[in-house]
Amino acid sequence: MQRRTLLLILGGILIASAVAVSTGVLVWRMAKRTVSEQVAKVLAPQEKVIDVAALVTQVRELNRLETASMHVMHVGRVSQTYKLVPNALAGDEITFLAEGDVIAGIDLAQLQPQDVWRSPDGTINLRLPPAQVLVTRVDNEKSRVLNRDTGVLRRRDVDLETRARQHAEENIRSEALKKGILKVASESGEKKLAGFLHTVGVEKVRFVSSAPGQNGLRN
Repeated sequence: MQRRTLLLILGGILIASAVAVSTGVLVWRMAKRTVSEQVAKVLAPQEKVIDVAALVTQVRELNRLETASMHVMHVGRVSQTYKLVPNALAGDEITFLAEGDVIAGIDLAQLQPQDVWRSPDGTINLRLPPAQVLVTRVDNEKSRVLNRDTGVLRRRDVDLETRARQHAEENIRSEALKKGILKVASESGEKKLAGFLHTVGVEKVRFVSSAPGQNGLRN
Protein backbone atom coordinates (compact mmCIF):
# COMPACT_ATOMS: atom_id res chain seq x y z
CA MET A 1 0.00 0.00 0.00
CA GLN A 2 2.78 2.40 0.86
CA ARG A 3 4.59 1.47 -2.34
CA ARG A 4 1.49 2.21 -4.41
CA THR A 5 1.06 5.58 -2.71
CA LEU A 6 4.71 6.42 -3.36
CA LEU A 7 4.32 5.53 -7.04
CA LEU A 8 1.26 7.74 -7.30
CA ILE A 9 3.12 10.62 -5.71
CA LEU A 10 6.09 10.18 -8.05
CA GLY A 11 3.77 9.98 -11.04
CA GLY A 12 2.03 13.18 -10.01
CA ILE A 13 5.38 14.91 -9.61
CA LEU A 14 6.47 13.79 -13.08
CA ILE A 15 3.23 14.93 -14.66
CA ALA A 16 3.42 18.29 -12.88
CA SER A 17 7.02 18.70 -14.00
CA ALA A 18 6.11 17.86 -17.59
CA VAL A 19 3.25 20.34 -17.52
CA ALA A 20 5.52 23.03 -16.02
CA VAL A 21 8.19 22.40 -18.67
CA SER A 22 5.63 22.49 -21.47
CA THR A 23 4.13 25.68 -20.13
CA GLY A 24 7.57 27.25 -19.78
CA VAL A 25 8.47 26.30 -23.35
CA LEU A 26 5.19 27.71 -24.63
CA VAL A 27 5.65 30.95 -22.71
CA TRP A 28 9.24 31.25 -23.96
CA ARG A 29 8.16 30.70 -27.57
CA MET A 30 5.40 33.27 -27.27
CA ALA A 31 7.78 35.81 -25.70
CA LYS A 32 10.34 35.12 -28.40
CA ARG A 33 7.75 35.62 -31.13
CA THR A 34 6.55 38.87 -29.51
CA VAL A 35 10.10 40.21 -29.31
CA SER A 36 10.72 39.17 -32.92
CA GLU A 37 7.58 40.95 -34.05
CA GLN A 38 8.58 44.11 -32.20
CA VAL A 39 12.08 44.02 -33.67
CA ALA A 40 10.61 43.49 -37.13
CA LYS A 41 8.38 46.53 -36.69
CA VAL A 42 11.33 48.67 -35.62
CA LEU A 43 13.55 47.52 -38.50
CA ALA A 44 10.83 47.59 -41.16
CA PRO A 45 10.84 50.67 -43.45
CA GLN A 46 8.22 53.27 -42.58
CA GLU A 47 6.19 54.41 -45.56
CA LYS A 48 4.22 57.64 -45.65
CA VAL A 49 1.78 58.55 -48.37
CA ILE A 50 1.07 62.27 -48.76
CA ASP A 51 -1.67 63.24 -51.15
CA VAL A 52 -0.38 66.13 -53.26
CA ALA A 53 -3.86 67.51 -53.96
CA ALA A 54 -4.61 67.71 -50.24
CA LEU A 55 -1.22 69.29 -49.64
CA VAL A 56 -1.93 72.02 -52.20
CA THR A 57 -5.21 72.78 -50.44
CA GLN A 58 -3.49 73.02 -47.06
CA VAL A 59 -0.83 75.38 -48.38
CA ARG A 60 -3.32 77.60 -50.20
CA GLU A 61 -5.36 77.94 -47.02
CA LEU A 62 -2.43 79.84 -45.51
CA ASN A 63 -3.49 82.68 -47.85
CA ARG A 64 -1.09 85.64 -47.89
CA LEU A 65 2.15 84.80 -46.11
CA GLU A 66 3.73 88.04 -44.85
CA THR A 67 7.44 87.30 -44.54
CA ALA A 68 9.37 90.60 -44.64
CA SER A 69 8.90 94.21 -43.58
CA MET A 70 10.93 97.41 -43.88
CA HIS A 71 10.59 100.80 -42.23
CA VAL A 72 11.50 103.56 -44.69
CA MET A 73 11.95 107.33 -44.40
CA HIS A 74 11.53 109.59 -47.42
CA VAL A 75 11.84 113.31 -48.01
CA GLY A 76 10.13 114.56 -51.15
CA ARG A 77 9.28 117.86 -52.74
CA VAL A 78 6.28 118.71 -54.90
CA SER A 79 6.12 122.07 -56.63
CA GLN A 80 3.98 124.04 -59.04
CA THR A 81 5.70 126.60 -61.28
CA TYR A 82 4.95 128.83 -64.24
CA LYS A 83 7.38 129.48 -67.09
CA LEU A 84 6.81 133.21 -67.29
CA VAL A 85 6.07 134.02 -63.66
CA PRO A 86 8.65 133.82 -60.85
CA ASN A 87 8.01 131.28 -58.11
CA ALA A 88 8.09 134.04 -55.54
CA LEU A 89 4.92 135.40 -57.11
CA ALA A 90 2.99 132.34 -58.36
CA GLY A 91 4.81 129.26 -57.26
CA ASP A 92 3.64 126.71 -54.69
CA GLU A 93 6.02 124.17 -53.18
CA ILE A 94 5.89 121.67 -50.33
CA THR A 95 8.67 119.60 -48.76
CA PHE A 96 7.30 116.54 -47.03
CA LEU A 97 8.94 114.06 -44.66
CA ALA A 98 7.26 110.67 -44.70
CA GLU A 99 7.87 107.54 -42.64
CA GLY A 100 6.20 104.31 -43.53
CA ASP A 101 6.29 100.55 -43.62
CA VAL A 102 6.41 98.14 -46.50
CA ILE A 103 5.33 94.53 -46.01
CA ALA A 104 6.13 91.87 -48.58
CA GLY A 105 5.27 88.21 -48.83
CA ILE A 106 3.81 85.43 -50.95
CA ASP A 107 0.21 85.12 -52.06
CA LEU A 108 -0.26 81.36 -51.66
CA ALA A 109 -3.78 81.58 -53.09
CA GLN A 110 -2.04 81.76 -56.49
CA LEU A 111 -0.51 78.31 -56.02
CA GLN A 112 -1.71 75.88 -58.71
CA PRO A 113 -1.83 72.04 -58.57
CA GLN A 114 0.89 71.81 -61.24
CA ASP A 115 3.19 73.83 -58.98
CA VAL A 116 3.45 70.93 -56.50
CA TRP A 117 4.74 67.43 -57.34
CA ARG A 118 6.50 64.51 -55.69
CA SER A 119 9.90 63.13 -56.77
CA PRO A 120 10.59 59.36 -56.78
CA ASP A 121 12.59 59.71 -53.54
CA GLY A 122 9.56 61.25 -51.81
CA THR A 123 10.74 64.86 -51.96
CA ILE A 124 7.93 67.38 -52.35
CA ASN A 125 8.73 70.02 -54.98
CA LEU A 126 7.07 73.45 -54.84
CA ARG A 127 7.16 76.28 -57.34
CA LEU A 128 6.02 79.23 -55.26
CA PRO A 129 4.41 82.38 -56.66
CA PRO A 130 6.89 85.26 -56.75
CA ALA A 131 7.16 87.44 -53.68
CA GLN A 132 5.35 90.75 -53.92
CA VAL A 133 4.68 93.89 -51.93
CA LEU A 134 1.47 93.28 -50.00
CA VAL A 135 1.15 96.49 -47.98
CA THR A 136 2.58 100.01 -48.21
CA ARG A 137 1.45 102.47 -45.60
CA VAL A 138 2.53 105.94 -44.49
CA ASP A 139 2.68 106.59 -40.75
CA ASN A 140 0.63 109.79 -40.45
CA GLU A 141 1.77 110.44 -36.87
CA LYS A 142 5.44 110.53 -37.86
CA SER A 143 5.04 112.14 -41.28
CA ARG A 144 4.93 115.93 -41.54
CA VAL A 145 5.44 118.97 -43.75
CA LEU A 146 8.97 120.30 -43.44
CA ASN A 147 8.50 123.42 -45.52
CA ARG A 148 5.81 125.20 -47.57
CA ASP A 149 6.52 128.12 -49.93
CA THR A 150 3.65 129.83 -51.70
CA GLY A 151 3.93 132.89 -54.01
CA VAL A 152 2.51 136.13 -52.79
CA LEU A 153 0.05 136.38 -55.70
CA ARG A 154 -1.61 132.97 -55.37
CA ARG A 155 -3.52 130.84 -52.96
CA ARG A 156 -2.15 127.60 -51.61
CA ASP A 157 -3.23 124.46 -53.43
CA VAL A 158 -5.17 122.59 -50.74
CA ASP A 159 -4.53 119.26 -52.50
CA LEU A 160 -0.77 119.66 -52.77
CA GLU A 161 -0.09 117.96 -49.43
CA THR A 162 -2.31 115.05 -50.41
CA ARG A 163 -0.34 114.59 -53.61
CA ALA A 164 2.89 114.85 -51.60
CA ARG A 165 1.72 111.99 -49.36
CA GLN A 166 0.82 109.88 -52.40
CA HIS A 167 4.21 110.62 -53.93
CA ALA A 168 5.90 109.66 -50.64
CA GLU A 169 4.02 106.36 -50.49
CA GLU A 170 5.16 105.45 -54.00
CA ASN A 171 8.76 106.32 -53.17
CA ILE A 172 8.70 104.38 -49.89
CA ARG A 173 7.64 101.32 -51.86
CA SER A 174 10.34 101.92 -54.50
CA GLU A 175 13.01 102.34 -51.83
CA ALA A 176 12.05 99.04 -50.19
CA LEU A 177 12.26 97.29 -53.56
CA LYS A 178 15.73 98.77 -54.16
CA LYS A 179 16.85 97.45 -50.77
CA GLY A 180 15.84 93.90 -51.76
CA ILE A 181 12.69 93.35 -49.74
CA LEU A 182 11.36 90.82 -52.29
CA LYS A 183 14.48 88.64 -52.00
CA VAL A 184 14.20 88.67 -48.20
CA ALA A 185 10.50 87.87 -48.41
CA SER A 186 11.10 84.94 -50.77
CA GLU A 187 13.83 83.36 -48.63
CA SER A 188 11.89 83.87 -45.41
CA GLY A 189 8.76 82.46 -47.03
CA GLU A 190 10.57 79.27 -48.01
CA LYS A 191 11.80 78.78 -44.45
CA LYS A 192 8.37 79.33 -42.91
CA LEU A 193 6.63 77.12 -45.45
CA ALA A 194 9.21 74.35 -45.03
CA GLY A 195 8.58 74.41 -41.28
CA PHE A 196 4.84 74.14 -41.86
CA LEU A 197 5.24 71.21 -44.27
CA HIS A 198 7.46 69.36 -41.80
CA THR A 199 4.66 69.57 -39.22
CA VAL A 200 2.24 67.83 -41.62
CA GLY A 201 4.64 64.96 -42.31
CA VAL A 202 6.74 66.15 -45.27
CA GLU A 203 10.38 65.26 -44.59
CA LYS A 204 12.08 66.81 -47.64
CA VAL A 205 11.00 69.94 -49.48
CA ARG A 206 12.57 71.42 -52.61
CA PHE A 207 11.63 74.91 -53.73
CA VAL A 208 11.85 75.27 -57.47
CA SER A 209 12.38 78.59 -59.21
CA SER A 210 12.24 79.43 -62.89
CA ALA A 211 15.43 81.45 -62.43
CA PRO A 212 18.66 79.37 -62.75
CA GLY A 213 20.66 78.58 -59.65
CA GLN A 214 17.90 79.35 -57.15
CA ASN A 215 16.49 75.90 -56.41
CA GLY A 216 16.93 74.79 -52.84
CA LEU A 217 16.32 71.59 -50.88
CA ARG A 218 15.20 71.96 -47.27
CA ASN A 219 15.23 68.99 -44.90
